[in-house]
Amino acid sequence: MSELTRLRSKIDILDRRLVKLLNQRLATVGRIGTWKAERGLASYSPKRSAEILRNVCTANAGPSTAGQLRRIYRQIIAASVQLQSKQRSARRKGK
Repeated sequence: MSELTRLRSKIDILDRRLVKLLNQRLATVGRIGTWKAERGLASYSPKRSAEILRNVCTANAGPSTAGQLRRIYRQIIAASVQLQSKQRSARRKGK
């Protein structure tokens, strides 16, 4: 196995782990969305989003830059809000 093939295999393994973690995160987001909906709270909290971005940037030891992580996490946050919005829409249709 060439060095390139070995490194790409490692990337594939890491990608599968990332997908699993992202799905776990979104499942948790879904539970939070249910909790918020039951209490009449908004799906999106700018304060919480800012806190998440601060947390990941603080935890960063590189080689990612803070800007790269902020862009990635903005997409993750957007997917989270979208999931919660879809859940709310489905609940409204079901009532």
